[in-house]
Amino acid sequence: MSEIHASDLMPTMRRIDSVDTSQLTTEAIRDLLAGLSQVSAWVETQKLSLTKRLQQLASKSPSVVPAEVLASSLGVTRSDAKRGVARVETLSLVPQLGSALSQGNVSVAHVDAVTQAMAHLSLAEKKKVATRGEWMNMVATHASPENLARAVRHAVQQLHTDAGLTQLEQQRRRMYLRHWVDRDTGMVCLRGEFDPETGLHIVGRLQNAVERLMRQGNKASTGSEAQTPDHLRALGLHALVTNADPDSAAPITSAYMRAEVSVVIDLKTLQSGIHRQSIIHTGTDVDLPIETIRRIACEAKIIPVVLGGDGVVLDLGRSNRLASRHQRRALESMHKTCAIPDCQVPVAQCQPHHINFWHLGGPTDMDNLVPLCAQHHRLVHEGGWKLTLDSIGRKLHVREPGGRRVRTSIPESVRLRQ
Repeated sequence: MSEIHASDLMPTMRRIDSVDTSQLTTEAIRDLLAGLSQVSAWVETQKLSLTKRLQQLASKSPSVVPAEVLASSLGVTRSDAKRGVARVETLSLVPQLGSALSQGNVSVAHVDAVTQAMAHLSLAEKKKVATRGEWMNMVATHASPENLARAVRHAVQQLHTDAGLTQLEQQRRRMYLRHWVDRDTGMVCLRGEFDPETGLHIVGRLQNAVERLMRQGNKASTGSEAQTPDHLRALGLHALVTNADPDSAAPITSAYMRAEVSVVIDLKTLQSGIHRQSIIHTGTDVDLPIETIRRIACEAKIIPVVLGGDGVVLDLGRSNRLASRHQRRALESMHKTCAIPDCQVPVAQCQPHHINFWHLGGPTDMDNLVPLCAQHHRLVHEGGWKLTLDSIGRKLHVREPGGRRVRTSIPESVRLRQ
């Protein structure tokens, strides 16, 4: 399809303007909506062209702020205006999408999906992903914006498997939560952003809380029978804050914890990393680095559902993967703190860790288990720390990446018997 010009749209616009909508059939409506999508594509293309020119003017005059000009001229919010500026930046990296947009083959929602999927990457990383512009364009023309976003996020994972931890740590530092009272409605408002792992825990617990409310047939305070999903989530958040659920606790003293959510992953990805046929999804829009998934495979809060090459479930990660109640109690009796030398985090706040990783066949035996705090658990799985454990005496050896020095520690209970 060639680029759309204003003159090409005039017959469509006149037809739409003169039609009696009360007499239209479904097929006629489909036809007119297709025409409107071309008009919309032309309008968006012109806005992008003008926004690009605003950016050029802004580079020469600090008094020109593209987002402010767009907001005041178009009567949109500042957030919408900033989104328009971001579209121009994305299309400068992926010009193939700009051509498809001008031809009416994709929408601005597709451009926004790509922008969001690459939002946390550096410029160099974005350029690397953008080398697959032809592929993005092909996917965009055949998929919804949501599916395009998933495909681009998967491409980011494939091209940046080594950057997963760095990105996750950056996202952790950007976490925030604000609350305020709306002066017009008197309602308490919350707004926040969380890194993918933290967010997945929150979403999982919230989903479980909503499911419990639905099973209990909980009614809103207004007595209304019908409740929207948003209203149920609000009730679920209140239930989580006010009613402590012992099943959701995470200390080592809890033998079996309620799973918050499942991560579906194929065995090859779990063992060797991202490949072209990788399957990783959480049932939500949250994406996690592969090393993070390997670490949470040690825990019960997120259950890995492991698929074989033929798509058959190999392991729900529920029985042999998790330390038993007796094993957890045994670890607690031997270790007063995290097993890493000089770490003072109480053992009750630690998780059993497989020295020989579970996803590589490490057994859930006492000779292969030590308690690690959350920070050191991340460093072992995602930071490249290497641990070995003597079968006799349980002496733990710790080697950090690039370091020659090996630190060791022996559980207090074992030291006292020696």
